[in-house]
Amino acid sequence: MGLQISKDLIQEGYVVVSMSRNKGRGESVAKELGRNYKFIPGDVTGQGDINKAYEQIKSQFGQLHVLINNAGIITAGGIEELATDDWEKMIDVNLNAPYKLTKKMLPLLKAGEGVNRSILNISSISSKISGSSIGYSTCKAGIDMMTRSLAKELAQYGIRVNSVNPGLVDTGFQVTNDVVSEKEYGQFLEQAAKPYPLGVGRVEDVSNLVMFLVSEKARWITGSNYVIDGGRLVN
Repeated sequence: MGLQISKDLIQEGYVVVSMSRNKGRGESVAKELGRNYKFIPGDVTGQGDINKAYEQIKSQFGQLHVLINNAGIITAGGIEELATDDWEKMIDVNLNAPYKLTKKMLPLLKAGEGVNRSILNISSISSKISGSSIGYSTCKAGIDMMTRSLAKELAQYGIRVNSVNPGLVDTGFQVTNDVVSEKEYGQFLEQAAKPYPLGVGRVEDVSNLVMFLVSEKARWITGSNYVIDGGRLVN
């Protein structure tokens, strides 16, 4: 999903700065997307790495127009199955990291006064309905409230804050997080798609909504949690 969003942002004329722990993947994407994609190896949960990213953006650009909090992990299980360590890891990546990044990057967003600026949090419909992980659902519910709170606070600077709440999207997220194996993934998608009237989503579906929300066309939209789920919540 992050890759598709990056491609579409570049297509719209943005320079994208991305941070990830996966150095090999990040460098590969940088080669693929060219000079308007800048990769910074780092961990979004680490304040030191966040500070490093801030200094690089400040030094090279002096301002930031869009912040997209997209990193996420999931470990399945309810309170009887989910280990406390896994709960804390999800809270750290899915909730603490967006807060830390937003807090650190805020001066750069404020520096872009006069330009359309926004923060976009990638949430989930798991914030609305209980899914396979109590930890993941709790994090995403927290992201939704943080989105609304930030929207109220940052409106004075002209900074908009919204979230996108996807349903099931074919990204391989469940495989990379060891929820299902690669062999099981096809069957998982088939079974999980049944409550979705329009079927499983594609990364392009989510990215199209993101492009709208960061654009001038959405200049009067802030504090909203945008569900994009192929009808899952109405079924």
